[in-house]
Amino acid sequence: MTQFRARRTWLVLGVVVAVIVLAGSGLLSPRTSVLVDDVAQLVGGATATVVCWWTSRRHPGVERRWRTLMALGMAGWTLGMFFWAFYRSVLHVPLPSPSIADIGFFMFPVFAVPALLSLVRESPRREAIGPIHLWLVLTLDGLVVVGGLFILTWTTALGAVVHTGPTGSLGFLVAVMYPITDFVLIAMVLLMVIGPKAVAEIREPLTFLGCGLVMLSLSDSLYAYLVAIGAESMPTIADAGFIAGPPLIALAALTKRTEPRNRDAPEQWRSDRTQLLLPYLLIAVIATIVTVQALIVGNLDAVVVILGVGVLVLALVRQILTLLENDALLQQISAAQDELRYRAHHDPLTELANRAAFDEHFASAIENYRLTNSDWVLMLVDLDDFKQVNDRYGHPAGDRLLVALTARLREAVPKSAFVARFGGDEFTVLLQGPIDDAVVVARRIVDALSSDQTAETSVSVGASVGVAKFELADEPLSAHALLRRADAAMYEAKRSGKGAVVVYCDRRED
Repeated sequence: MTQFRARRTWLVLGVVVAVIVLAGSGLLSPRTSVLVDDVAQLVGGATATVVCWWTSRRHPGVERRWRTLMALGMAGWTLGMFFWAFYRSVLHVPLPSPSIADIGFFMFPVFAVPALLSLVRESPRREAIGPIHLWLVLTLDGLVVVGGLFILTWTTALGAVVHTGPTGSLGFLVAVMYPITDFVLIAMVLLMVIGPKAVAEIREPLTFLGCGLVMLSLSDSLYAYLVAIGAESMPTIADAGFIAGPPLIALAALTKRTEPRNRDAPEQWRSDRTQLLLPYLLIAVIATIVTVQALIVGNLDAVVVILGVGVLVLALVRQILTLLENDALLQQISAAQDELRYRAHHDPLTELANRAAFDEHFASAIENYRLTNSDWVLMLVDLDDFKQVNDRYGHPAGDRLLVALTARLREAVPKSAFVARFGGDEFTVLLQGPIDDAVVVARRIVDALSSDQTAETSVSVGASVGVAKFELADEPLSAHALLRRADAAMYEAKRSGKGAVVVYCDRRED
């Protein structure tokens, strides 16, 4: 299939080159050469219209949208070309400008611009910003590039032609609009090629599309120049872009999107950086050219000054949006970091603190006890007969029961207590205060967790609580020792009949 596409591409390009050479070689009479030129443009435009429309029916979503819009644009261009050919080949008007054909030609950018915009894809870096911001940034970048290119054209050639040509005529004004619209399309293609939206899968169709637009713009620029200097006819060789442009657009419609490829972070960063710097690099080039011109000529053209100020304003707005974008990205990163920290220290099911968070808080509580000698108590809560719920009703039912029990556990302990899911159906509670108050809290926990648990299970679930005071006389105080004693007290509570509270320090059941 790849070889077929390659042969098709070379065949189309070969035919286009042959027609251009034949029309501009001088071997044919001037009238025949113009006829061949007009027929080639008509056939190319009609073919591109049909191909874009036909291929749009075979693709969904964005692929259909841009081909449909391009088909409408090429249909307008072909209609304009029909009237142009009628003027030149039938009425023998060498340079029909202005004419009704211009209406059809100007329909092309009206549909080509949204066709290009439909290919815009959000980069991961801008997902948080939203599509409105993305389109606004692309529009500003395009306006800056278009304005910069127009200033370059004006200062190098177009300005001199305007000052010496028939600027007051309608034909001249219409002709100048052609390179302006072409600048818009070329700037958009350029931004898409270097920007993060031009991922690898659209590179090939975008290349054909961009080449087609460039060829059309070259002939448009030559047309504008000839009208500006008052030429009476347009050489057939100047129509080479009009002959080559539509077939290249047809090849773009025939080219399929390749499989998506995930770009690595450095490649994505370089692409975003290039797109960010392009407008400012163009402004720097313009400033250099304008400065040189001012030093040589001694004054600045009013058009250059006005457009230059406009470009600078657009660049300033673009910079403000960049700052807002960076601020939004920083907020997104901060929120993501907060979320990661929360998930790293909380149990995903119960939303209680997890084992890692408990270890940190436990170590802090031991350090506080050593420094202040204040009363601290560790409780280890283990659910009785919870395994039967998982065995009889499944783990989803067990998870729902754990969530319900967690809510009851939170209500049974003071707000100052630190509660964590220790693992499975075990919970830990760290409480600052005397042992007697801790025993009261432990009994509230047993009462809260031993009531009717859920309507969908008939298994009676309770809780056993082991309590250990932060005071070890026979060994150094450590987290391991306290956990071992609380665990021993909890298992003694289970052996005593479950649903009980045992304090390790005095080894008796309360």
